[in-house]
Amino acid sequence: MINPQIRKWFLISVALLLLFIFESSLLPWLIPPIWRTELLIYPKLVLVSILFISMFSNRRIGVLYGLALGLLQDAVFYGHMIGVNSFAYAICAYIAGLIVKPPTILIVPVFFIQLLSLLLYELTTFAIYRLFNIYDAPFGWVFTDGMLPSALVGLFFALALYLPARKWLESPSVERETDEES
Repeated sequence: MINPQIRKWFLISVALLLLFIFESSLLPWLIPPIWRTELLIYPKLVLVSILFISMFSNRRIGVLYGLALGLLQDAVFYGHMIGVNSFAYAICAYIAGLIVKPPTILIVPVFFIQLLSLLLYELTTFAIYRLFNIYDAPFGWVFTDGMLPSALVGLFFALALYLPARKWLESPSVERETDEES
């Protein structure tokens, strides 16, 4: 018989890979073309899920998923610079897991942290691309037409996933506290 914890994390890994496939292949067809061209909306559904893992389970596991899936995203889509998404996903997952305290995980702080983490991801990738002269658009335009709309769409996805993610990922608070202290 398979250990229930191993089975749980295997199913989470498979779900994240399926979500990655959905985000990269089917979601661009579902988003209206004007959102992609004029508003630059690219929702990060995998990042939202990784943030839930960091907040409800363990931030170290969230960081590992962030590194792995961010590197997969870098390798598949962003061949001109490897590691940007991996770094940004890991940083966002770590900070989200660091902010949330186990006994009091309420819905409003979770969504506030989700929004801040999604904006942190957008700001991090923009700063790295700007640092290496890959992107030269003005910040105000990128923020209003790309970062903010993408973060809000990601927040709506987080709203849809909140209850299933919490039920599936949340560990007993005693177990999480001992994981986080070590």
